[in-house]
Amino acid sequence: MGRRKLEMKQIEDKNSRQVTFSKRRSGLNKKAWQLSVLCDVAVAVVVFSSSGKLYEHCNGGTNSVEVMVSRYIIKAALRQKREAPKKGLPKIIWKLTTRVQDSKHAMSFYSQ
Repeated sequence: MGRRKLEMKQIEDKNSRQVTFSKRRSGLNKKAWQLSVLCDVAVAVVVFSSSGKLYEHCNGGTNSVEVMVSRYIIKAALRQKREAPKKGLPKIIWKLTTRVQDSKHAMSFYSQ
């Protein structure tokens, strides 16, 4: 018996929605782990529930989502520098510190 096609719309029943969220979050984490193992890559998954609760999963060389996000910010700043070298390093450093400050602000907002 095949699976039926699921219509993409919000699940109205709150209990069913929570069960689906939990199952799909587990499935997402499993796929992230499989990708990490099979392809030898670092993977980080960050999910915020509708109530604002943080769920994070990280594997592949580091066990910290914070380390992965910091690594992403640095790589993005370096990529931006490489793509637009005329902008200069000070502007890139400013953007990098702005991103870090924004992430710290978001972390403090959701930890309240």
